[in-house]
Amino acid sequence: MAHQDPKQEIINRLTRLLVSRSSKVPAGSLDEGTQESRNKTLQFLKERSLPGRRAYIVVFENEQGSEVYFTCYVEEDSQGNWQFRGAAGDGIMGHNPGPVVERAWANLGGGGMPDHFYAGGFVADHEQNVARVRLIAKSGTMVEDKVENGMVLFLSDQHVDLPIQAELYDAAGTLIYNHKVLG
Repeated sequence: MAHQDPKQEIINRLTRLLVSRSSKVPAGSLDEGTQESRNKTLQFLKERSLPGRRAYIVVFENEQGSEVYFTCYVEEDSQGNWQFRGAAGDGIMGHNPGPVVERAWANLGGGGMPDHFYAGGFVADHEQNVARVRLIAKSGTMVEDKVENGMVLFLSDQHVDLPIQAELYDAAGTLIYNHKVLG
């Protein structure tokens, strides 16, 4: 069932998929359950929005106590209900951090191409002081985000074709490195 709160739609979907029935986050309103139990299980770390569309980076504590990260995407339907449309990720921090590289790197997951693009994930800094990441699609669409707590999140209403290149910049605007991230 879809909800009028986009975060609640994500909570319901992820708990149905990832947690046993005995330890689910309470369904329904965000006001149900204790704040402590909700915060321990699922946290929204970063958000981007466009009219009728939202993307979030969330961390979910699985039953083994490991933190699992997802980039989630929801859309609002014509009745004003939010529908879960996709997620990328499931990386357990410290267990599968992406490619092993010794330079700055954006490890992203996403979807919705070509017209509902979202992507997010972690930036491996390697003491190169990455301040922002720009994505450039084959179609020429560019989106950019500031690195916050090692994460970036993108949402675009422009046409996005694969492949997508990432450009990593320092605070002075100097290009540190670029590489293919999707496609």
